[in-house]
Amino acid sequence: MTPRFEVVLKVADAMAVLVRPAPGGREERDQAAQAALRGATQRDDLLIYRRPSARPALKPPYHELGVSLSHRADLLLAGFSPDKAIGVDIEIGDDRGFDPIAFAADHFSPGEAAAIAGLDIVPALDTCYRLWVAKEAVLKISGRGIFDGLDEPDLAKHLDCVRINGATVRLDAGSRLPAIAVSVVRLAAPAEEPTYCALACALG
Repeated sequence: MTPRFEVVLKVADAMAVLVRPAPGGREERDQAAQAALRGATQRDDLLIYRRPSARPALKPPYHELGVSLSHRADLLLAGFSPDKAIGVDIEIGDDRGFDPIAFAADHFSPGEAAAIAGLDIVPALDTCYRLWVAKEAVLKISGRGIFDGLDEPDLAKHLDCVRINGATVRLDAGSRLPAIAVSVVRLAAPAEEPTYCALACALG
């Protein structure tokens, strides 16, 4: 049975679907992600497996790293591209005891941290979470995730675009990453904490 899902982001030929409620175990989440992506793409030959590193991957005919998964609480974000490496990330916004200015100063680039420090608390929280998921999604494409920290990529000059739901930021290739497109969306329902989702896709 296909789980309940919605397509929340699209970048080029990549898409991210949100599955809720997400199953508890990794194998069950992988199966739910596979079923949701098959339903969203109408591709019955899409098959997720785990590499020895435990990173999810796709079997041919698709790009091996054309799938990415992220989950928080009972939410599962699954990304797919038929021919490009991708990354997704999901975070649930929580302003209780979370200081976005201190977090940005510790983890983001100096330009990003300065921009967040200049905002009132509500936009500072929103911008911090948007940058957080965008960076994590992008860094998953490198295969190292956040192992090297969150200061790269530096999105300081792209903040206006990052704040727009579904807008695409295009990043030039750097020392650790190829050229990448990334998009962020903030989902919110009355009386619920906001959910931030990001989808990144390698270009070229």
